[in-house]
Amino acid sequence: MKRERERVAFQGEKGAFSQEAVSNFFGGRAEVVPCQRFEEVFQRLRGGAVTAAVVPIENTLAGSVQENYDHFLNHEVVIRGETNVRINHNLIAPPGVRWRDVRRVYSHPVALSQCLRFFARHPRLERVPFYDTAGSVKMILEEKLSDAAAIASAVAAEIYGGHILRRAL
Repeated sequence: MKRERERVAFQGEKGAFSQEAVSNFFGGRAEVVPCQRFEEVFQRLRGGAVTAAVVPIENTLAGSVQENYDHFLNHEVVIRGETNVRINHNLIAPPGVRWRDVRRVYSHPVALSQCLRFFARHPRLERVPFYDTAGSVKMILEEKLSDAAAIASAVAAEIYGGHILRRAL
């Protein structure tokens, strides 16, 4: 009997760290469904648009993701399991943008705060909050920003065609 692929929602764009969690948990059996907000993830799950969802509830550096605890209280969903994702932040720029060109760095606020030592070593860089790590890579490439980079996963760089300027921030 052939098992159907699950449709799995997660917050962020393709290449987000939550997509890595989907791959860890479901392997190649999942069709990923990116969502802008955590609320949308839970709404899609509850409404039957997806068969499963992956959301973070704990971050070793940033602590609990309180918003998702609230969603678990407000939506009748069942937790099927857990997985861990090792977060490795990378500085990603559009092709042709060099390290010395970068003045602004976009990423999710938690990722920006997880890279405080990097920013302390490079005070010329402006931190710009964005709704998602992978989404920040997608945006800087679509906008062809010549003075900007994003902090995200190496997978996001690969998906959107970005160039990794610095690894493991």
